[in-house]
Amino acid sequence: MSEKYIAQPFIAGTPQAEVLGQVVAAFADNLESDAIKPLLPKYGLDNIDPEKWYPHQSWMNVLKELSETPGGSSALVAFGRKVVETAVMPPEMDSIPKMLHSLQAIHHLNLRNIPADEGYMIEEVSEKLYRVIHNTPNPRDSIYGFLWGLAQRFRAPGEPFTVRMVDSEHPGGVFEVEWGE
Repeated sequence: MSEKYIAQPFIAGTPQAEVLGQVVAAFADNLESDAIKPLLPKYGLDNIDPEKWYPHQSWMNVLKELSETPGGSSALVAFGRKVVETAVMPPEMDSIPKMLHSLQAIHHLNLRNIPADEGYMIEEVSEKLYRVIHNTPNPRDSIYGFLWGLAQRFRAPGEPFTVRMVDSEHPGGVFEVEWGE
């Protein structure tokens, strides 16, 4: 991924960008659904069919409004964690490193008509410490929850892990995922 395209928070990468319905459905069914469900009809996202595609900007509008409400941050983290259960993912993922190297593919499987450079860049700091450079319009809180949910899902049984933001000055934020003893 080059640094030519810089995603803007809450702005779909193109006017034609679309998000897969199962991503939106995961949002509506997450742990903070009482804060979320009332926003969906306002942006034409009620009665979601998990197999259909919806305007990404409508989705970004929901996330933006949620981020501006009291408790919105925890709802966005909860959504990020929940979407791990339903997002389309490459079948070969069975470990944290494979998952991290698949983030760009995961993003492009669940969105369409977006810039090629929108997504994630991964840097291997050490064998069990990776840096994730975030370049999507999604809010940082949802990305934190998404990375946390993925690490939880793909870690070895009982293996400890940590997800943390390490650079809030970067336009999308930079996170680290570390696991093991």
